[in-house]
Amino acid sequence: MVEMALIKLSIAELTSLSGVPEGKLEENLTLLGVPVEKIDGNEMSLEITPNRPDMLCVEGVARALSCFTSGKPKKYEAKKSGFALDVDKSVEGVRPSIGMAVVRGVQMNEGVLLSLIQLQEKLHDTLGRKRKKVAIGVHDMSNIKAPFKYFACKRDGISFVPLGSAEKMTPGEILKKHEKGIGYAHLVTEMCPMITDKDGNVLSFPPIINGELTRVSEKSTDLLIDATGASDVAVRQAVNILAAMLADRGGRVETLRIAGKEYAMFEEKEWKLPHVFVCKLLGLSIPRDKMKKMLAKLGHRISGEKVFTPGYRADVMHEADLAEDVAIAYDYNKFLPKLPDFSTVGRQKEKRKFHDLLLSMGFLEARTWILTNKKMLAMANSPPLPIVDIENPLTEDFTIVRPSLLPNLFAVFGDSKNEKLPQKLYEHGVVAKPKEEGHLAVAMMYPKAAFSQIRGIAEKIIGWEGMKVEIKEANHPTFIDGRCCAIIAQEEEVIGFFGEVNPEVLENFGLEQPVIALEMRI
Repeated sequence: MVEMALIKLSIAELTSLSGVPEGKLEENLTLLGVPVEKIDGNEMSLEITPNRPDMLCVEGVARALSCFTSGKPKKYEAKKSGFALDVDKSVEGVRPSIGMAVVRGVQMNEGVLLSLIQLQEKLHDTLGRKRKKVAIGVHDMSNIKAPFKYFACKRDGISFVPLGSAEKMTPGEILKKHEKGIGYAHLVTEMCPMITDKDGNVLSFPPIINGELTRVSEKSTDLLIDATGASDVAVRQAVNILAAMLADRGGRVETLRIAGKEYAMFEEKEWKLPHVFVCKLLGLSIPRDKMKKMLAKLGHRISGEKVFTPGYRADVMHEADLAEDVAIAYDYNKFLPKLPDFSTVGRQKEKRKFHDLLLSMGFLEARTWILTNKKMLAMANSPPLPIVDIENPLTEDFTIVRPSLLPNLFAVFGDSKNEKLPQKLYEHGVVAKPKEEGHLAVAMMYPKAAFSQIRGIAEKIIGWEGMKVEIKEANHPTFIDGRCCAIIAQEEEVIGFFGEVNPEVLENFGLEQPVIALEMRI
């Protein structure tokens, strides 16, 4: 499951910017794959998938709607500002990637300011991976002078007034005293990234906070965008998205020279029209000219047999993404169910005795996410286990590879606690500890669930599988003391536990009925 980002926008602004009548908004948004979560007066709440960060603001949604209804892609251009940014070597091992742009003549008002703030926050959460991958700053240029400098200093190496404060602080003090500093201190080492202007005024301490000197207000017209992070690609996408948003509000985008090289803006991705590939993938026969018009509806510029994807579209990385856009333009509702043009005879891939046994006992097989998070383990009172972390996780829900199956089954019970009892689940799948292992987990929830039942199930599985193991009384924090046993193989190796689940765990998952459970390597 992909976690959606919820945004709120003004219906009046969306109508004005897109040219789509209010009565047609919901219909066209649905066709674009943007669910309308709620409408409250003039405010509309939309769910945006993280793969479309360009639509995390009213301007981006309006742009997509305008293209979709008119079939006319919007092209953005940038001129040279003559400004420069010097990048010091000190940032190489700290936060190496940086992008910048100037936007002049923005028609700022309260609505634009709120949209800008929302876009910045949503980009931080999605594309920016909670500021770890990308952090963004937007600055009023009226009090600063070019050229600018990007460097890293020690925690006591400089002082400035951070946004929302009235007193000067060093980076170290900000990390200990300021709300944003405390919240994102884990992203900073002993060396702190800094962006300053010609006179040494601090614009930003990325990824923590901007300086009060460059606070953006409703009176701001000329803005400086900065994005820093660990990924050149993600940083450039963030700058493009923000610049496009401000261009839609009347802004004129300008580039800077960064480290001696003009920073390219709005670079298009070029593709040869993937006509055969798209038709085959979608199972459709679409004339070439019609496919070009479909791609234009999703914002792609067409020139002859070439497709040019706009720089603000961070989600188009393969021809399959172009096929998805064609499918959206075609309308998913028009795809007709079709049987495969080949026949097969199904059979069980492998013989799993425990599978047949548990099904015969009324258990349902569950398939849960292989990725989880440490909070889920803590909720299940899981003992300390070797953890395999995910680098640059998309959401806080999926930050590690699961070392155990039971927390996921407890979560399933939590989501279905209002269903009919008894509830019986099992799962056979891979865990990482950190070496991959195959585990079997069994859980049952109902008022009379008791230790004797789960022991009986464990003994049946062991017997059916022909396993040579011992069952001994043991303690495990997931289970009630005195109502838990360990499954021990040769050489005293513990390969599993079973018992009555600890009431604390039940409370953590919102469960109101007793649960018995088992997990073992198999």
